[in-house]
Amino acid sequence: MGIGVKLVTNTRREDAQARAIDRRVLIRETSKAAPLVKWSEADELLIAFLRTWSIPGLRLALGVIFLWFGALKVLGVSPVLSLVERTYSFLPAHSFFLALGLWEMGIGCGLILNRALRVTLSLLCIHLLGTFVALLQAPSLFFLHDNPLWLTTEGEFVVKNLVLVAAGLVIGGYQIKPRMKAKRIRMVKAK
Repeated sequence: MGIGVKLVTNTRREDAQARAIDRRVLIRETSKAAPLVKWSEADELLIAFLRTWSIPGLRLALGVIFLWFGALKVLGVSPVLSLVERTYSFLPAHSFFLALGLWEMGIGCGLILNRALRVTLSLLCIHLLGTFVALLQAPSLFFLHDNPLWLTTEGEFVVKNLVLVAAGLVIGGYQIKPRMKAKRIRMVKAK
């Protein structure tokens, strides 16, 4: 019987040791799986942050650029003055440059303050599409050897405005509410 008791005691000790080992293995295995959950949560948080703030961030960045560039024109220190003079030589340079600067500052303020976005984005698109007229006005300034695929520095400066037009379209698509819906919302709030 003594042997039987020893075996039972040894078995209990071995069982206890085995259970302790199982717990350690279980803890290790669960701690390895935990970061996967944390990464997916971080991913979801990042995506939620981007969905919430990317369009307002784009609107503010575009507004700052327009306000800044417009102010440079109004102050008469913009580096594009000579380009505008060469492209639109038939217009009075100082008056045109001042009007262009004020226009850009108006667009910038509208974007930054998130006010009158329909008007602001319409002015933005008209202004940027107007810059493409320069390509037709003086092609030798914008294209090497009159080849539309070979841009000069000035040509790159104008063609990059396609990105700014696209940014304006994205802002308009996400931040302008349809007129009927906005009218209904105002009616509901009034009640």
